[in-house]
Order: sequence, then C-alpha cells, then structure tokens
Amino acid sequence: MIKETMTRKERMWAAVKLQPYDRVPVAPLLDVMFPAKHAGMTLAQAFADYKGKGWQSMVDLFDEIGGWDGFLLPGYSTSPNPKHPVAGRTGKMKYPGVELPPDSPPQYIEDTSMSVQDYDDIINLGWWGWAEKLRRASPVPLEKSIAWAERQLTQWRREVATWETRGTPSLIGAIVSSPLMTLSTSRSMTTFALDIHRMPDKVQAVMDAMVDDLIINTIEVAHLTGVPGVMLVLERGGGFYFPLKVFERFEMPYIKKMVQAFAKEGFITQLHFDQDWTLNLPYLLDLPAKMCICELDSKTDIFKAKEILGHHMCIAGDVSAGLQAVGTPQEMETYCQKLINVVGKETGLILSSGCTVAADCKFENFKAMIDTAKNYHPHNLP
Repeated sequence: MIKETMTRKERMWAAVKLQPYDRVPVAPLLDVMFPAKHAGMTLAQAFADYKGKGWQSMVDLFDEIGGWDGFLLPGYSTSPNPKHPVAGRTGKMKYPGVELPPDSPPQYIEDTSMSVQDYDDIINLGWWGWAEKLRRASPVPLEKSIAWAERQLTQWRREVATWETRGTPSLIGAIVSSPLMTLSTSRSMTTFALDIHRMPDKVQAVMDAMVDDLIINTIEVAHLTGVPGVMLVLERGGGFYFPLKVFERFEMPYIKKMVQAFAKEGFITQLHFDQDWTLNLPYLLDLPAKMCICELDSKTDIFKAKEILGHHMCIAGDVSAGLQAVGTPQEMETYCQKLINVVGKETGLILSSGCTVAADCKFENFKAMIDTAKNYHPHNLP
C-alpha cells in the first residue's frame, strides 16, 4: 500500500488541476447495474427499486471494496430543473423487466421524435419556449412534472451527501448534452445526418437558438445540487461519425461556448466522449486550461490524448468493458499499470472505467482496478 499524504478530495482535485498527487486517483463511472448484479439482484429489480435496494447496492459495493477516490457521477439519478421539468421531445428507452428480459441492460430506441416543424419552433421560441409549448399540450399536469423533478434532485443530493460522509467527492452537479448530441438523439442519427447535408443553415440556426438556454439551465441545476461541475455528454459529433468540417461547424463552437460559460461560473466540465474522438483531440486545446476532464471510453487513443492534452486538461479512463467482463485480474492490473505509467506520469490522470462499469464486470476485475491505483505509483519513488 502506498503511503498516502492526501485526502481523496485533494487527490481528485490535484488530478483535475494538473498538480502533483501522491498517487493516481481512481474513480469508476458507476451506475446501478454492476453493483446490483454483484448483490444478487436482477437489473429489473434494481431499476424498479433504484432509490431503495438498487441505490443501496452501490453503497454496499463501495464499503465492501474499501472505497475509492471520487465519483464522475454520484449515482444513477438525473438532475432536472424544476423550472423546466419538460425537456422537449427526447428519445425513449426500453427497460429490463418491462420491455426487455430481467437482466438486459436498458436500450435506447433510435427513432425520430422531433420534426422539422419543431426546428422552426425552436428557432422562433428558443429551446425552453418550445419545450413550454409542448408542456402546455401535454396531459400531465405541471405540478406533477415539477414534483418529479424535485424528487430527482433530492435523490441526487442524497447520493452526493452519502459519498461526502465517506470522504469521497462527486465532481458532477448537472448533466447536459451538446446541441448536436441533443438533436441527433431527438431526430435519430440517420435523419439528423441528412438534415446537416440538406438544411445546414437551419440546423445551425436551431443550435444557435438552443445553446444559451442549455447553458443557463445547466448552471441553475449545478447550483441546485451544490456541486460545481458539469458532465457534457458528447458522442455523435466526433470523428467516428462525422468529418472534421462538420465537427468544426456543428459541434466545436458549441462545446467551446458551453465550456467557457461553465468555467466562468467556476465549474469543471467533464467531457464525456463516447466513441472515437482521436481526430478531434487537438481542438480541445482551445478550451479553458485546467477546467476540463477529457473522459474517454476506450475507443479514443488515450495515449495520444496524453501526448496532446497532458499539459492542458485532466484525462479520465479508460478501462474497457471487454477487459472488465472477460479479462483476468492480472490483465486488469497490467493495463491499469500501463495507464498509470504513461497517462498518469507527473499528474493529470483519473483512473476510471471506459464509460460506465459494465453490468457483467467481474468483481475480481473491478477490485483489481481499484487496488492497482491504491498500490502502484512508481513516479514518486527514489
């Protein structure tokens, strides 16, 4: 065991701010699925009773394994704003025990829930003006929607407080998607890609009309939860899906505007990169220094990210779901040591799972990831 000279909170913030740490902090991106399965529950049971047995399984896992350094999310709850409890047209999910078998992870339904007329309404009304128009047409009473949002915020605060009592910080107080991610999930990926080519000026006008509303709302939610950090969800604007000319027009300007606004507020932005963003990494140097976490899911080249961004922003990741589920503890230890050796050298790494911890992760592999961070840090040895 490494002789620790920092608290968990100090260690996490040292990584974020690119300051020296006594060892690399470890903070898995954890949702309810792996802890629930480890506790002997089906995923259907975990989702049906998330605030009860599901949430408790996460706490029990933390305590069983001796804890870790921080949370890139406090749990599985959401953080809506009671001022805007209806967020517009969004994609739908299938859940275990409802539309899916009891142990099947939730599945996103890729369909077209937003129309071109909705585009026009957003341009004319703004994002929340359009959402309010939809709310007025909804059969659900406003009071019921506000009460739901308040319950979600209460659970979020409960999760943050639970970890804080264990000396473990949560870095994220609100979640928001970029305009491109938001529209592509509402229009469906295929339809939105066609929109970009058939009506690019309209798509840009929609993004321009929505981005300020998204920024203001996210800042309000982070203040409500009391955590000065934002997760910016990014998946579909990177080089895995689109050429750089699309990224340069329809994604990067909005990422920059959002991150700058959050940084002005004193918030850290956790850039949640799903899929391969290796081509896009140099653009991130245009974001505020030491105010972002580049969180990778094992598809982006994390070693290239260190090479490009190592002196500009913290990097989190990137233990793959495959290694978690079918690897061995020795393979896990070897890969985590490589991350610590290369990406964690000097500072700037939060050892983490590549996206969320896999539902079928092996407990011994998860433990190996946590233990490696606690026991292996060659950089401060004589």
